[in-house]
Amino acid sequence: MAKRAPFPGARLVRGMILVPNHFDQPMTMLTTSAPSSVARYDPGKDHDPELIRLVPVWNGILHEFRNHLTVLLAAATEVRAAVTPALAREISEALTETEWNVQRLNALVAFVDAAIRDGAPMVADLDDVVERALRLAAPTLGRATVSFRKERRTGVGNRGSALESLLAALIVDLARSGGLQIEICAESSRGVVVLEIESGGGRPSITSWRFVLASDLAARIGATVTTRAEGAGYLVRLA
Repeated sequence: MAKRAPFPGARLVRGMILVPNHFDQPMTMLTTSAPSSVARYDPGKDHDPELIRLVPVWNGILHEFRNHLTVLLAAATEVRAAVTPALAREISEALTETEWNVQRLNALVAFVDAAIRDGAPMVADLDDVVERALRLAAPTLGRATVSFRKERRTGVGNRGSALESLLAALIVDLARSGGLQIEICAESSRGVVVLEIESGGGRPSITSWRFVLASDLAARIGATVTTRAEGAGYLVRLA
């Protein structure tokens, strides 16, 4: 049985997952802040009791925020289904933009969730990790297309959603810097998996909050993230 594409519009071509562009307009900036660190709760370390006390608060906020986003998306879907064909043509663009903005917010919530939660160590299939990363990055890719190439199926270390979140963060930074074609190439040798992510766009700033988050998540799973010496891209080394 042929493998299904990870989400509507994606295509699988000779072992590559191709993520299509979704917008004709440039992406809008969601934030301009550039934090220097990411706070998270790790139950295996000693923490300020005040921070530990706030963990349920953050979890509750994220849960309710997701609920509100689900309601907004459902409302937009109901409006699309209820309007007449003539009116649907007039408001289709606005509805589509609303739906994708909700998906962008869902992706941001997922990044926050990855930053503050620390799951148990596990071995994950790299194909599945990349598929989840592309789902997370898709609402913010703009006009960019992403391809994934690998030598063979392989297992990689992960904790919770750390690996897919850091990959999605790096992919989005490349897309926001003008990368219209982003390529992920996986190579493995002697137990080390190296993911090279590159594009033909500009070099993203290392002060980007997404790069800071990716570096923090990489440290959590014993990996490293570095920028390529030339061009726009990153090297992710997974031990």
